[in-house]
Amino acid sequence: MRFKPSDVQRTRNEQAYIDTLIVPLIPVGFDEAMHAFSECADMTMTVATEVERQLSGRAMLVPPMTYIGEPSIDQLTSWKQAASAEQFRFVTFITADLRWKETLVTDIIYVPRLSLETMSRDQQGQMVGNFVGQVLEQLGNRWTAL
Repeated sequence: MRFKPSDVQRTRNEQAYIDTLIVPLIPVGFDEAMHAFSECADMTMTVATEVERQLSGRAMLVPPMTYIGEPSIDQLTSWKQAASAEQFRFVTFITADLRWKETLVTDIIYVPRLSLETMSRDQQGQMVGNFVGQVLEQLGNRWTAL
């Protein structure tokens, strides 16, 4: 499910089944780190989109939470509280920005920052497939932990 009118309506109608929200965390900057941030965005969105595709009917992918500068725990907490207050039991953040590790937030799944542009299509598919598998495993562990 994606954050578009038809999927949102379906999500509301099938609340008992769609209990996972996927929020990509995307850093933005316009200095020397811009290229690195664009790689973070590319990998994060590619993996998040594929995870959503594989979990259609169980998860909803929302537009990314973008931020400039240091990651904000307050903003993350707001997302989690708002989503949890409605129907989403599991709010999962996905990012390639390792600065989030310093925050010790436990609901973040990390994917490596790699330049997909420099890989062949086969390499891209294989790499993304591996990371999607890891994300799905972590989500499965969260679902069964309750």
